[in-house]
Amino acid sequence: MSDTTPPFPDHNPPDGIPAPPLPRPDLRDIKHEGPTYGSEKSSKKRKTKTRTHPTDPYEPLKRKRGCGCCGCLGGSLSVLILLIVAFVSAATYFGPGRFVAEGYTVVNLKDGEAHVNAAPDEPTLYIGRAVTYSAPLTSVPVAIIAREITVSGDFLKKVSLTGAKVTALSTARFAENLKVYAAEFIDQGITLKGELSGRVMKSLP
Repeated sequence: MSDTTPPFPDHNPPDGIPAPPLPRPDLRDIKHEGPTYGSEKSSKKRKTKTRTHPTDPYEPLKRKRGCGCCGCLGGSLSVLILLIVAFVSAATYFGPGRFVAEGYTVVNLKDGEAHVNAAPDEPTLYIGRAVTYSAPLTSVPVAIIAREITVSGDFLKKVSLTGAKVTALSTARFAENLKVYAAEFIDQGITLKGELSGRVMKSLP
C-alpha cells in the first residue's frame, strides 16, 4: 500500500525553506507602467500649436497697420487738405466763385424781397433772399442766387438761376442757354431757343 499523503498538506513549505519570490513585472509592457510624460505624441501636438522658434518663417496673424500715410496725424491732415480743396473747387465751379472767375459783377441785394426792373450793362450776379427779375430786355449774361427767384422778360444771353424755388413766368423768353439749379422749378410756359441744363429736384408746369 502506497503512501498517498501529500508531502505538504497545507501547501506551505516546511519550516526553514524560504518562500519563492513574487514574479517581476514585465518592463516591456507599458500597460503596467505609470503615465509616460513627454511622449512623442504629446510633443508633436505641442509643436503644432505653438511656434517659438526665432526663425519662424510665418507672419503673425495680426499686424498693426497705420492709416496708410505718415502716421495717423499725417493721414488726418491729408484728408483735411483734400476736403478744403474739394470745397474750394465746388465754390468756384458751382457757386458765386465761378461767376466771379468769369468776370461777373456781384450785386448783393440786402432787402428781404428785392425787385430788379432795369437790366445791367455788364455780366452781373445777383445774390439775395427773394429776387424778382422783371427787366424788359437783358442783353448781357445774368445769374441769380437766392432762396426764391421769379423771372420774366427777354434774355439775349445765357442765364443761370440757383435757388430753392425758381419760377419762370410765361413772359420769360431765352435766346440762349438756361441753367437752373433748384429744389422746385415752376415753368409757366417759357420760350427757350437754347438748351436747358442744371439740376432740379421737382419740376412743375
